[in-house]
Amino acid sequence: MTRIKTVAIEDADDALRLARQAQHGLYPVEYATPAPPFVPDEGGIVAAHSLIPEALHHAFATFGALMSPDLPLDRRQHEMIATVVSTTNRTYYCTLSHTEFLRRATSDDDLAEAIRRDFRTAPISDADRAMLEYVEQITLDATCVTDGHHARLRAAGFDDQAILQITLIAAWFNYINRVADALGVGTT
Repeated sequence: MTRIKTVAIEDADDALRLARQAQHGLYPVEYATPAPPFVPDEGGIVAAHSLIPEALHHAFATFGALMSPDLPLDRRQHEMIATVVSTTNRTYYCTLSHTEFLRRATSDDDLAEAIRRDFRTAPISDADRAMLEYVEQITLDATCVTDGHHARLRAAGFDDQAILQITLIAAWFNYINRVADALGVGTT
């Protein structure tokens, strides 16, 4: 359910249908089947964009570009970022779904749950911990990001392209969290 009306896929016009098809084509394999919390299609995050098909297209085209296997981060790192952003924001819908996608990407229930609970104590590399500390700072207050954050990322092995990818993925998930929360995505 959402707080605004949405357009069900069976009622979609050509523009919305094409935007939805293109959006599904961008999804990583872990997204092939629904993840909790299970909500009807018209109550999900994609449907929340359905009244403005062009916004749906551009938002999810950005998502697809950021998840490219040609970029430095791997699927595990993408979902670690999504989970930490969503947990930090207390976005129920996205926390549950991205913890599940992290579990699927890693085949490791304990790791996914540890990241959701507290990435600082999770069994991850120092590089991934530095990445997630940066992601948390972006989420809490990006105006407090300093040269020191970037220096720690570089020292952990991330080049400037990877730092940009981390930043953009964190920013994108902050955007999607706010859309989900403001419109009541996944609430009953």
